[in-house]
Amino acid sequence: MSLSDHTNTLLRWEEAAERAGVIAGQLAQLNNELIALTAEVLDTFTWAENGIQSPEHWLSVMCATSPARARDIVAIARRRGEFPVLEEKMAAGTVSLDQMTVVARNVPASYSDAVSVFVEHATVQQLRRALPKYGFEEPPDEYATPRPGPSGDEGPTLQMGTLGGRFQLRYEADALEGALVEQALREAKDALFTAGHAEATFADAILEVASRSLSSVESGSRRQHYKVLVHLEADGKGWINKQGALPAHLVERITCDGSIRPVWLKNASPVSVGRSMRIVPDRTRKLVEDRDGGCRYPGCPVTRFLENHHKRHWSKGGSTDIDELISLCTHHHREHHRGEFTIEGNPNRPDGLIFKARYGWEIEPHIPDPVPPPRHDPPDQQPVRGWTMDSTLYLRPNKTPAPTDEY
Repeated sequence: MSLSDHTNTLLRWEEAAERAGVIAGQLAQLNNELIALTAEVLDTFTWAENGIQSPEHWLSVMCATSPARARDIVAIARRRGEFPVLEEKMAAGTVSLDQMTVVARNVPASYSDAVSVFVEHATVQQLRRALPKYGFEEPPDEYATPRPGPSGDEGPTLQMGTLGGRFQLRYEADALEGALVEQALREAKDALFTAGHAEATFADAILEVASRSLSSVESGSRRQHYKVLVHLEADGKGWINKQGALPAHLVERITCDGSIRPVWLKNASPVSVGRSMRIVPDRTRKLVEDRDGGCRYPGCPVTRFLENHHKRHWSKGGSTDIDELISLCTHHHREHHRGEFTIEGNPNRPDGLIFKARYGWEIEPHIPDPVPPPRHDPPDQQPVRGWTMDSTLYLRPNKTPAPTDEY
């Protein structure tokens, strides 16, 4: 290589490195704005509309992010204000989203001052190696007063009932029995996550445990005895024994994809009971699920435990064939029948369905055309990263200010 070629290569390297630094700084600044927006959305529960399952799901839909990236952003946003110095550096463009993610997932707020000194000089790999293994200790609170609590010797208690159309459940137990219940719920929640329900909650886990228990009953007569039966009338009204009438959206949902058993009445008394039959035949269900590959709601990762939804309900003349059926997860099937969003279009095309919020706008990323440029100037220079820290890291917790008597 001649001297001129070497010089040109060096110049191209320097130019590319300079441009990369500018872009890195602008990305950090824009990600800081996105984190601030996410923190606002969390505080105001703005995300909880129109079938959105979680703040992470909201980001996946509105920003076209991956579920993993959305989880990182939400993890930082939930701790907004705990690392003020690092937040200022991220706003200035010298601390990246990935660096902040490692801190937010591993560092207690009481060590915010210490980590703020070196994070911008460390690579993401260094932070991932050092911070998860560091033995952070929360400093004792000299001024905290112990609060009295229950003795823990009482036996388990459970209360349940229906109030205002909502089932309510309250359970209390000692620590050992509570740990057993908690582990059972965690296992069920993890099973739902593994099956594709990435945003499964412990409330979903209770339903999973209940479904497993009823599904495992071997005695046919016993299984029939403990089925949940919803009574329907020709005009669409429905009710559950001893629990009163059901809202219309629940009746529509359960009759959209379930089993029905006709009962013939004479003078308001049952005289004959037919055989149970599925509203959507198994063969049709298989074709629909193979076509859709999972829940069709935008950004939903669920691929198992799906329900078949009728675009036009069969009780209103809709047909039960593949052109009229859509795969939805339990959550989005429920939210649709609650009126949180509508579905239009042709389900046989990958892009054929349009999901609209209750107010009429489409549920999809709303990216302006053209996209405006970043509003901030990038940092003059990116910090040099790669500080030696893996074997010499020593962090002190923040100093806790003594309480004052001022009110």
